[in-house]
Amino acid sequence: MTDAELVARLRANMVAYKRFQAELGPMRALVLPGVWAFAQPQLPDQPHPQQVLYEDVGALEAALPEIEGFYREHRVPLWRVQVPIGDTAAAHLLRHAGMHPRETDATPAMGLSLTEGTLPAPRVPLERLRNQEELIPLNAKAFEAHSRIVSHPWHVRSFPQLHILGLREGNRLLSAGMAHDLGETAGIYLVATANEARGRGLASEVMRGLLADAQARGCTAAVLQATELGYGVYRRLGFRDLGRWISWVFPPR
Repeated sequence: MTDAELVARLRANMVAYKRFQAELGPMRALVLPGVWAFAQPQLPDQPHPQQVLYEDVGALEAALPEIEGFYREHRVPLWRVQVPIGDTAAAHLLRHAGMHPRETDATPAMGLSLTEGTLPAPRVPLERLRNQEELIPLNAKAFEAHSRIVSHPWHVRSFPQLHILGLREGNRLLSAGMAHDLGETAGIYLVATANEARGRGLASEVMRGLLADAQARGCTAAVLQATELGYGVYRRLGFRDLGRWISWVFPPR
């Protein structure tokens, strides 16, 4: 499976996951030909969840005025377009539009083919979680220095495309993560370990469980965007680095 195929699967999975969120929660979505914009008006001071994804630079150029109006309508002053590294045409377009790259907000895209042999099972027992009720607070606490994650009523419901695994000691959830299925692609999201439990390899065990589980369901690839903390974990599990996605930020400097 080529890097380009994995990148396309990652984009498609992210769009589907965010549209799913927009159907159920307070996230808002603007869907245009080849372009998708997502806003969380309840977090107007945070640019990270105010995100634009696109298929090609022509579609992005045509959509920019409507995207600007979308965020203005929802009173979101700061938003970003995620540009895969090497897309010089999109970078030129956004620079000309007055936007600027935020290098500190560069996110590695990563992918793994699941068709090359049977993946090893986790070495510790994992629990299948029915919903995101515990997963969201775990992430909120683990990444509180980076962003605020808000729990909503739909997080206590189960959905067939979401597959959540966790590792518990006693009654406490120490590490967990989720796969979101779109066709034969498992998108990995919300992998986190409690701060006091880091350094024990728990996230690696959760990831092994998520990947083996996805392979057993018939998924042929797993894709994700890595945090700084998780990048090394994913590399050791065999994920390929597909290049950084740079956040180009509005408004102008």
